Amino acid sequence: GMNARRGEVQAAHAAEAAGIPFCLSTVSACPLDEVAAHAREPFWFQLYMIRDRKFMKDLIAKAKEAKCSALVFTVDMPVPGSRYRDYRSGLAGSPGMMGAARRVWQAMLRPQWAWDVGVHGRPHQLGNVAPVLGKSSGLEDFFAWMRNNFDPKVTWSDLDFIREIWDGPLIIKGILDPEDAKAALKLGADGIVVSNHGGRQLDGVLSTARALPPIADVVGGKMTVLADGGVRSGLDVVRMLALGADGVLLGRAWVYALAGGGKAGITHMLQLVEAEMRVAMALTGCTNIDSIDRSRLVAGLHPDKVGSHLG
Repeated sequence: GMNARRGEVQAAHAAEAAGIPFCLSTVSACPLDEVAAHAREPFWFQLYMIRDRKFMKDLIAKAKEAKCSALVFTVDMPVPGSRYRDYRSGLAGSPGMMGAARRVWQAMLRPQWAWDVGVHGRPHQLGNVAPVLGKSSGLEDFFAWMRNNFDPKVTWSDLDFIREIWDGPLIIKGILDPEDAKAALKLGADGIVVSNHGGRQLDGVLSTARALPPIADVVGGKMTVLADGGVRSGLDVVRMLALGADGVLLGRAWVYALAGGGKAGITHMLQLVEAEMRVAMALTGCTNIDSIDRSRLVAGLHPDKVGSHLG
């Protein structure tokens, strides 16, 4: 939401126009009720495991009130990862006057953003979390709250109460292991997202592309298998589908498009992805989405051996 004026509202409109779901984050700038007030179609809501269970229940109640069509529950963030990029940018680890001065200087270097978002895009806060932060709603307050409220002791049994209070479609996000996929199925989840959190949680973690096939082999056909991570083009979408995903989530792609051109930027990005998918499908002999499978991929070509094949 800080990449463009009331960014999540613009993104929801672009997704609606394209006929695809939009997922609103717990830590979005625009709160649930604001997006719901502007959206014409139901959207998904993403939720973290937080120590304050009452707060979680309140958010789920708001998601129901907003008529969210699915709950995406993230399980791969019991603690925040070591995100040094956020420290370098000043997004985290820059409290007090010096941090504020640094962010003001950054805004001055981007006058168009400062006018569009800085001046006209208020309030600058995380809308869904603001009620618990109260007056302490700055960036440093949010990161302190996040460190103190994410639950490092969470187990699968802690998710039972989510299934009890949310009766709509439940999607568990952050699965990289087939055994965890089976646990999500046993819990009663309707779907999973095979995801490594964009590689931002644990540097060097297994890529989504490597984790996806064995997971799809175990639970494919029994629940919806979605995937994200490293998807930057329509060809990447086709690759994920070929590896076993029923659908693919876009993260950074739409955020970058939003920053570059708002709603129109996202619309353009989605059109590019669709066009790239059509080209990839035509050149791999796929006449429809259902025909995209692993037979379209090169089998047994390990990255370490690519050089010997090219040489």
